[in-house]
Amino acid sequence: MGVEYSFSVYPIVNEKSTMKEQDKIWPIIVRYLDNSIDDNELLMLENWLDKSNENRRALHAADRILKASQETTQESLIDEFHLEEDWDKVFSHINKASPEEARARVLHFRKLRKRHQYFSHALKVAALVLVALTSVFFTLQYAPQPKEYSAEPVLKEISTKAGERASIELGDGTRVMMNAASKMIIPETFSANKRSIELEGQAFFNVKSDRSRPFYIHTSNTVVEVIGTSFDVRSYENADDVVVVVREGTVELRNHDDPDNNLIVNEGYKGTVKRSSGHLSLDLIEDSEIYFGWMDGRLIFKETPIIEVFKDLERWYDITVQYEDVSDQLINKQLTADLKTRSFREVFEVIQMSMEIDFEIDGDEVRIIQ
Repeated sequence: MGVEYSFSVYPIVNEKSTMKEQDKIWPIIVRYLDNSIDDNELLMLENWLDKSNENRRALHAADRILKASQETTQESLIDEFHLEEDWDKVFSHINKASPEEARARVLHFRKLRKRHQYFSHALKVAALVLVALTSVFFTLQYAPQPKEYSAEPVLKEISTKAGERASIELGDGTRVMMNAASKMIIPETFSANKRSIELEGQAFFNVKSDRSRPFYIHTSNTVVEVIGTSFDVRSYENADDVVVVVREGTVELRNHDDPDNNLIVNEGYKGTVKRSSGHLSLDLIEDSEIYFGWMDGRLIFKETPIIEVFKDLERWYDITVQYEDVSDQLINKQLTADLKTRSFREVFEVIQMSMEIDFEIDGDEVRIIQ
């Protein structure tokens, strides 16, 4: 997005002023500036100034323009109308005439001076407008032109290590709870028409509703689009499934490479995208705590393959689980358990009793044995 330069020309009247007011205000401004304004006009000018700050700034600008050109304007008017010479001629004729003729000539001269006064005001108005328009023209003509270049948005990364969780609030009011070993990339400022972030790992989103700016979550091959809702997204790099579980509202789930391949996920449902095949599936969830319990410090498994359990425990406790030498029989086992926050030794003791496996612990490494 390029940098914009804006040039503001203050209107002589605000948006509520009529064309009739606009026609009247210029002569009044000129008479105010040359101290020939009467009380009624002064009241009109004060009312006009009270309507907006733009009107006050316009008067100030007119004063500066007129003062800058006043000396030259006065000299040119004197040279053009020869006022001193004309006065001498009239005065000499008056002295030679009879009293009646003199009075008639004086009245006639006063009318001429009054016409000249109004004509002089009109010239000043025209000069003032001409100077203002010329100033604006040259400002726009020779002002530096905006440079067009594309600026990459400033991004920042928020991440949690294994064994950590984090709760953050984005600039738009959206609240996010990040699970362990997760990463989120967000712009420093959301754009005017959308809110986009990138996620690797697991996070629960409570998106602030804004229909003019949809919220997009990008994973390695999936886009989640929402407006305002709460849901969980699970997209770990070493897992084939990208899973979205909606607690409240509705989201749209689709493939990066195939936008037409999409899925609407409503409240109480789970949407899944297979990374390997791009296949989308929708399932009704029976126990939401399985998907949301981690935010309360609970690890809940329901017929979960033991290998997936080990991966979760590695992220949750920041440990390494070694199971390369175990039999296929053990690999195929599944775990159903609600493991509240406790030491990982206690967790493996529960697994040991329920699945008849043995283990050894060496620091932060757990080795499964048979």
